[in-house]
Amino acid sequence: MTPASLKTSSGHTKLKQHGPTTWSAAYTRTATDGPAKFLLLSDVHFDSVKCDRDRLKRHLDEAVAKDAAVFCFGDWFDLMQGMYDPRRSYSGLRPEYKSITYLDDVINDSIEFLQPYADRWLFMGRGNHETNIEKRLSTSPIDRLCQGMGGIVSPGSYSGWIKIQITRYESASLVPMLMHFHHGYGGNAPRSKGVLNVDLDQKEWPDADVIVSGHTHQKWHVPMTVERIGQHMALREETVHHVKLGSYKMLDRFAGWEVEKGFAQPRLGGWWMDVHLTRIRTDGKEQINHRTIFTEAH
Repeated sequence: MTPASLKTSSGHTKLKQHGPTTWSAAYTRTATDGPAKFLLLSDVHFDSVKCDRDRLKRHLDEAVAKDAAVFCFGDWFDLMQGMYDPRRSYSGLRPEYKSITYLDDVINDSIEFLQPYADRWLFMGRGNHETNIEKRLSTSPIDRLCQGMGGIVSPGSYSGWIKIQITRYESASLVPMLMHFHHGYGGNAPRSKGVLNVDLDQKEWPDADVIVSGHTHQKWHVPMTVERIGQHMALREETVHHVKLGSYKMLDRFAGWEVEKGFAQPRLGGWWMDVHLTRIRTDGKEQINHRTIFTEAH
């Protein structure tokens, strides 16, 4: 298990790991602190020649300015140019990676790029590009990346849960927000964009307040109103946010895997997630609840 004691100069604390696929983060906010801020990413494909690194760096620098924590839910790496990968293409290989130690060079380059953000990067999940390397080459690029980054990053699973617990300083009220993540599954869904999976995901993870996924390079946000019942049989309406996280990999229209599969031009970037604490008064009783707002990082 991962201890939750490590805290950096930025004030962000290492996630506490409860099981193979469950983590939690703890924040304390005063009335004047404003929301807890997060940058949610997926499908960065950092080592691809088509990765929009300028956009990525701009968003990460903005996360520093906003004091936002960063989560990545799979496919930080591209890693398609190695041995045994049927998708490999020499023209898709960045010049600095044309060496016998291709895999090591990509991981070390990522570590160097991420060092300025290591004090706020909380989670680095696995995607199909990382699990492909695990199956073919018997090494985990995500584990090696996190070891090299140091800081407070937790190497994560392909799917799982993160509970964000926010304590109101003045009242010691503890407000949990449950986020389910899944790197993604299925095809590119060029017509529906994968929105038809919202109802299926809602059925699969009914306790979640936020459900995020990536993989398809689609980008959208669908809020759903659900009815829930408390322990004292009081009914309430709540919003569940379904979010497709987008990508930082531009489409190559000339030739290659994506264009041959008919993939659409992706909407690049991730999402900002702000978690506010709000006061709700019902039947003369005051309750602290969370209100989550998503804004596109573009």
